[in-house]
Amino acid sequence: MKFDAPSVRLSDMDSLYFLSAARSAVGLIRNGNEDGALTHPQLIAVADGMGGHAAGEVASRIAVEVLQSLVPTLVSVEVDNDSVEDLLMHSLHSIDLEISLVTDEDIEKRGMGTTLTALLIRDKYISLLHVGDSRCYRLRGN
Repeated sequence: MKFDAPSVRLSDMDSLYFLSAARSAVGLIRNGNEDGALTHPQLIAVADGMGGHAAGEVASRIAVEVLQSLVPTLVSVEVDNDSVEDLLMHSLHSIDLEISLVTDEDIEKRGMGTTLTALLIRDKYISLLHVGDSRCYRLRGN
């Protein structure tokens, strides 16, 4: 997955945002791809499904959809930062619950899972949500 997400300062506002794009490539070995991504000016996420035959692409899609559904609350100026961080952390439980519901309905999907790395920008603060081996790097200077 190629993901370009530099943060830039708005000239007329004192807040940060992501300028991002997402692209997923199948690669040379597999026929399918289990990646999912969310690009929003204040929230970006990468989910890499795992499980191969066990529908990892479904798990990564669920992770992205759960985060997408939370965006209005996560970026609302009416919600305080502590509550937003709690909601972001609790999203992992929501994702896990949704994955469990799918596997309960379809035994062939048991064993599916996903990594998840997400960054949320609110005001001048950045929150990182990270599960699994998808990486997030902080690059400074050279």
